[in-house]
Parts: sequence; C-alpha cells; structure tokens
Amino acid sequence: DDSVQLMDTIETVRETQIDNEMKIKQLLEAQRLLERQRYSFPENWISVDTIKNSWTSMNDVLKQKERVMETKLDTIQEKVKVEAQTIDTKTKELLEDWSTKKPIGGDLKPRDAIRQLALYETKLNEQLEKRTVLNKAKQSVKMQESGQVDHFEKRIRADLAELEEIRNVWKSLENVCNRLEELKDIQWLTVQPKKLKTNLEELLTSMTAMVSSVKNYHSYGAVKSNIENYLKMIPFINELKSEALKDRHWKDMVKTLDLTMTWNNMADLTLRDIWDQVDNFKKNENLLRDIMINAQGEKALEEFLKQISEQWKVYQLELIDYQKKCKVIKSWDDLFTKAKENLSNILSMKLSPYFKAFEAETLSWEDKLNRIINIFDIWIDVQRRWVYLEGIFTSSTDIAQLLPNESQKFQSVANEFVGLLKKVEKSPLVLDVIAIPNVQKLLERLADSLTKIQKALGEYLERQRAAFPRFYFIGDEDLLEMIGNSNNLLRLQKHFKKMFAGVNSLIINEEDPTIIEGVQSKEGEEVKFFNQISIKQHPNINDWLSRVEKEISLTLAKLLAQSIPQLTAIQNNLTDTQGFINWLDQYQAQLVVLAFQVSWSENIERLLVFGKNVDLQPALRQIESTLGMLADLVLADQPTVRRRKLEHLIIEHVHKRDVTRALIDKKVDSASNFEWLAQMRLYFEPSNQNVLEQLKLRMANAEFHYGFEYLGLQDRLVQTPLTDRCFLTMTQALHAKFGGSPFGPAGTGKTESVKALGNALGRFVLVFNCDEAFDFQAMGRIFVGLCQVGAWGCFDEFNRLEERMLSAVSQQIQTIQEALRQQSSANKSTLKIEIVGKTITVNSNMAIFITMNPGYAGRSNLPDNLKSLFRSLAMTVP
Repeated sequence: DDSVQLMDTIETVRETQIDNEMKIKQLLEAQRLLERQRYSFPENWISVDTIKNSWTSMNDVLKQKERVMETKLDTIQEKVKVEAQTIDTKTKELLEDWSTKKPIGGDLKPRDAIRQLALYETKLNEQLEKRTVLNKAKQSVKMQESGQVDHFEKRIRADLAELEEIRNVWKSLENVCNRLEELKDIQWLTVQPKKLKTNLEELLTSMTAMVSSVKNYHSYGAVKSNIENYLKMIPFINELKSEALKDRHWKDMVKTLDLTMTWNNMADLTLRDIWDQVDNFKKNENLLRDIMINAQGEKALEEFLKQISEQWKVYQLELIDYQKKCKVIKSWDDLFTKAKENLSNILSMKLSPYFKAFEAETLSWEDKLNRIINIFDIWIDVQRRWVYLEGIFTSSTDIAQLLPNESQKFQSVANEFVGLLKKVEKSPLVLDVIAIPNVQKLLERLADSLTKIQKALGEYLERQRAAFPRFYFIGDEDLLEMIGNSNNLLRLQKHFKKMFAGVNSLIINEEDPTIIEGVQSKEGEEVKFFNQISIKQHPNINDWLSRVEKEISLTLAKLLAQSIPQLTAIQNNLTDTQGFINWLDQYQAQLVVLAFQVSWSENIERLLVFGKNVDLQPALRQIESTLGMLADLVLADQPTVRRRKLEHLIIEHVHKRDVTRALIDKKVDSASNFEWLAQMRLYFEPSNQNVLEQLKLRMANAEFHYGFEYLGLQDRLVQTPLTDRCFLTMTQALHAKFGGSPFGPAGTGKTESVKALGNALGRFVLVFNCDEAFDFQAMGRIFVGLCQVGAWGCFDEFNRLEERMLSAVSQQIQTIQEALRQQSSANKSTLKIEIVGKTITVNSNMAIFITMNPGYAGRSNLPDNLKSLFRSLAMTVP
C-alpha cells in the first residue's frame, strides 16, 4: 500500500543520499571555477546554490517523514506480513499446478501445448514480479536483510527455464505433428498404403535426427510411438484397401465392430477414423480376419467371372466365304473348348464356400455357356448337312426332277439357313448370335428337316445302288451326278474307273453318241463289244450300266474262246512271228495270258497221262522257245500296249518254266500227283453252253469259274515260291468259304499277292486301308457292296482297327461266310442275308481278305471268333 511504497521511497532516497551530496559538491566547485573564468551563464541557468537549497529542504521533509513512519512501523510491518503470506500461497499453487500439468503429453497438439506454455509463462512472470516488489517492501520495513535468498523466486526462475526447454521441444515436434494431422485428414478413399508408409517412415527419420535434449521428453517418445504404431497398421490398411473388399464386406465389418454411422458412408471417412479404431481392430482381429478371407475367396471367383465376361463379350465366330453365296462358320474346336472349359470351372465354382455372393451372375453365365454349346452343337450338324446337300442339290438341275419334294424342301431350308448366316455375318459376336430370338428352335427345326431330306436322299441312292451294286463304290455326289446326267456319256466317263477294275472310259459311237461300242483302259487297250448298247433303248442308267457290265464279261469270254484255238495253231509254228504279233494285237493282255495258261495246263495234263513214260521235256522246250521269241520281240521297238502284253507273257512264261522244271526234277508222272495239283491250272471247256463258265481254275481240290472282270493292263506280279504257297493257301480258304489272312512284315507282298490272285481268277479286287476312322456302319456298307457285286475286299492293316470294332465286324463276316457255304451246299447261285439293317443278295464270287503286320506298335489282337473266320499265312521276305 502507500505506506509501504513511502517507506520504500525513503529507503531509496537514503541509499542515494551520499552520492547526491557528492554530486552537489562537485557541481558547486565547477560553478565557482566557471565564475572565476568569467563564464557568462545563460538566462535559464539553474544555480547550484538553488539546487543545494532544494536538496536541504528535501532532506528536512525526509526526516520529518521518517519520524512519522517510525510511529507507524509496526502497523506497516503487519500489513507486509499478511501480503507476503498471500503471495507465497499463490506462488506455491502456481508452482504445483505447473509441476503436475505442464504440457509434455504425447496426446497434445503442438499448437495447444505452446498456447498452454505461453499462459504458464505469463502467470510465472507475474508472480516473479510480485515477489520482487514484496522483497523490497520487506527490506524497507526492515523485515529482511538486503540480498537474502527467496526460494520461491528461485523455483519460479527454474520453472521458467524448464518452460523454455519444453517450448523448444514442441517447436521441434510441431512440423512432425502437423504432418501427422495432415495425414489423418486424408480421405480414406484416396489413401495409398505404399505412399502412406513412405510418409510415416520419413517422419520417423526426421525424429531420429532431432537433438538428444528433445528426445529425453515424454512428448517426443509419445509422438514417435504413435508413428511406429501407425506403421505397424500399414499391412492391415493394405488389406482394408484391397480390391477384394467390397461394400458388402465393409458393411459386415461396420456391423461386427459396432462402428458409428460415419463408417457407413466411405466418402466421409478419413484416415483418422481408421487409426482411432486400432484397439477395436485388435480386439476383433479374428472376426475381421474371417471377413478378409471371405473377401479374398470371393475376389478369385469375381475375377474368374470377370474373365469369362471379358472373354465372351469380344469372342467372334470365325467365318469363311462359301462359294460367294454366304459366309459359314469354321474353327469350331476353339469355341467348344473354351465353352466347356468355362462350364467345367463354373461347376467347380459352385462347390466353393464363397459361391453364394455370385450365385445369380454365375447361373446366368452357366445358362449362356450351355446355350452356346447346345446351339452350336446343332449348328455344326445343320451346317455340315446343308453344305453336303447344297453341293448335291445345286450341282445338277436334274436332281430337282429326280427328287422334286426333297429339292423344294431343301430350298426352303437353305433360304432360312442362309438368312441366319447373313445375320451372323453382320454381328459375328457369339453372345449376339445366341441372343437371336428363337435361334435354337430354328436350328432344331432345320436339323430335323435336313435329316429327313438326307434320309430320303439316302433311301433313293440306296435303291439305285441295289439296282446296280457297283454304285456302292461311288460317292453320293458322284452317284447323283451320274444319275442326273445318265444320257450324257461324256460326263460319266470319269466315274467308270471307280466301278470297274480296268475300265477308264467308254468307247462311244462317233456318229451316234448314245451308242456304247465298248470300253477302254487308261493305257488305251480297247474291248469292243459283240453287242453294242444303246442308251436310247435303255434310258435308265441302271439298265444300261448292267448291260455294260454283262457285255464286258460276255465279250471277254467269247474273245477267249476265239483266242485259244488260234494260239494252238501259232504254237505249232513259232517261226511265224508276224502271225503271233497279229494274234497278240487282236486280243487283250488279260486274254493273251489266259490263253497261254490254258495251253500250258492242257499240255502238261496231256503229257502226264502216259504214266511211267511221262516226259515233260517237250512242254519245257515249247515254253523256252516261246520265251526266246518273246525276249526277241520285247527288245525291238514296240507300241506301248503290245510291249505291256509281251512283258506280261514273259513274266508268266518265266514262272511256268520254273514250275515245269520243278515238276521234271521231282519226277512228277501223274495228273493226280500233288506237286501238279498244287499248281494253278486253267481248263477251258468249250462244250459248256454258258460261255461265262467255260474257263475254270483249279488248285489242289479247289475249283473256280473265271470271273471275266476286265483288268486292263495292270502291272503283273512276278510269282515266286512264296506267292505260289500264298495262292494255294488262299484258294483253299476260298474253297472252304473262309477268308484269307496273309500276315508279316511290310514289303513282303501281302496285299499284292491277294490282288494278283484276284486278277488270276478274274475278280474285281478293292483294297481298303484300315484306320481308326473306320466304323461299324462304314464296314457294313463296304460289305454290302462287295456281296452284291461279287468283288473281293482286301482290308489292309486290318489289325489297326479297335478291338471292339473288330469284334463287331466279325459277326458281319461270319454271316456272309455262312451264306456262301449254304449256297455251295445247296448249289444255289444267290442267297439273301441282312447286314446293317439291309437285306441283300450275296454273290458267290465275293471274298474277304485281311492283311496284318503284327510287329507294329499300336496294333490290336484279333478276337478268337474273328481268327477262326480266316486262314492265315505267314509272309516273309522271299
């Protein structure tokens, strides 16, 4: 109060009294010095005397005040004492408050901490100032000595120093904490875990670089600990940010953790919200892990469905131009492979525990893929049938006359199918195609119509084949071309070589192209018919072809009957080379060889009747003489056909010479000797009224009528002892109505031997190379043709067929062989059997041969029931 302030003032004046008096004395001396120097003082100059008088007056007043204050000293001291207690109490409270509440916690924001520090600093400075005034008052009222230590003042100054240090710590942490706050305020949808980790690591690095004095404070450790905890959460944040975690999983998590409504709207969510829930996350770690696992499991399924969707949305059908009419679909394999693979994966997907979330989408794709497979499965069949029938119905205008109903139906189907193909061409995307309204029903209807048309066509062609069995060796399109052009012989020429072994073309009358005069081989050898055939008189193709077939055989038989007596005359005069050449040119190579075979057989037979005095030397000499003449002729320049005939005769005569020498060496002296009987012998019986049965072939106890199939100028097989043995075995098999089965390594002549035997018997031999493509129906159709034509079928590499196929075929072969035996025993020329649902007539000349190479890998073993139907012969390298 005023009293304390007055005493303080008095004390202050007393402290400076001596100094002031010394200064006045100095001033007085200085003034006197100036006066002696006659210094002219200014008007406003204050005389030192005046100052000394004022100083004396003030001292008087001061003494008066001191006397007054001495009377009030006790009262003033009491007041100071009370004031001192009040200030001490407040100082103590402030110091305790600072001690317990100073801002050093890690949960504080730097700006809040600095604000608190400023407030504390103000309070401490205020207390410090009050204590300074109090101490002076105490000294003035003589309550304490000057220089006495105030412990409270000391503590305040220490706390102010600490406050400054803490302020420096928070200033150092301010940048780090501000950056952390910025990170916390990032929108959750924009958080990038990798970038977040980098930012946190940078903050941690900057804290590590701080001075050690800062590191000693709890706030530093708390902030650093927070950053480290946030870094530990990065893997979890990575999982939360996973693409696998969808809205449905997020809602499950919000519900599981019982989070606030803020979490339902991810757009409002910040990184702070995530970090604030760290304890909640740890507490429910297992539940969250289940949600994450489900999300990852569902992600795989979702990716698969996305892959299917992307694949099929752009998948286009591969189209190829078809005869400039439209574009048809090709490359089906890839389409079906993808569809079936996807469908298989969807079936596996249904077994997944995560399937439920995608059930609707999965079932939708399952339906689409099934539709793709079903629709294009039918489409393949429709397109294949349409292309096949389109080639038939548009190749000839005559087909419309032959099958008017089917032609009209096909045209209707074709219009619809081409219209569908045009739609596909506009948009070849698979999903667009299956989306065409009622496309599956349309295809099913087209498939049904085409099946019926094809069946009607097949039945028609089957009737044609039944009327002329050699049509079985012609394809459907070629057969329809032949039927449609039955009056155009020039167009039909190319098909004859498929139906007749040696016929390459017809010889047509130059003046009247409807008259057939004969046939010609590819080498140019001709067979002129005794009876020409007019297709005007027999317009039905089946009729005139049947007549051509019969006329070939009759002409050959009649020509043979003419050639044999002429040959006998020539052999009696071998010096007449020109006569032999004229005879050679007059007859076909096939007949020339037959005539010589008949001549040799009859010569040997005639010589063997002499019993003990048998001498086969004349026969041998005749063969050698003929062979010499043939050798001379073949060395000269000869026309192609004549040269081929000479070559055939040389091959035959060399074999007959070897056989004759063997008969002589083995001293064969009887026509019943096995060495003779084992040879192939031809006998001509002109007394037989049926010209087709005048020539017989015998081998051991087997006898066959020559078939008179025109063979042309085919290459002739050089016969060896192995070939003879093969012929003997095969003819014995034919005699017993079995099949023949030569087997052995490649190149030993299995197939060629069968063909040579067929040629020797005048049979039409067809060779079929067996492979896995042969099925039961194909084999059945071949058998039907062979049975009705009376041709031989040689099935090469028969054991390449599958075992189940072999077993099925054996039943067909057994049926045919039993029919042949019944014909033989009942002396019937024909017998009807049923094969592949068809009732057919079995020609007694037909035979089945199979060749096998057991040494090759991948070959099947013949079933026992099939083995029993064939007589086997091992063929080795001769």
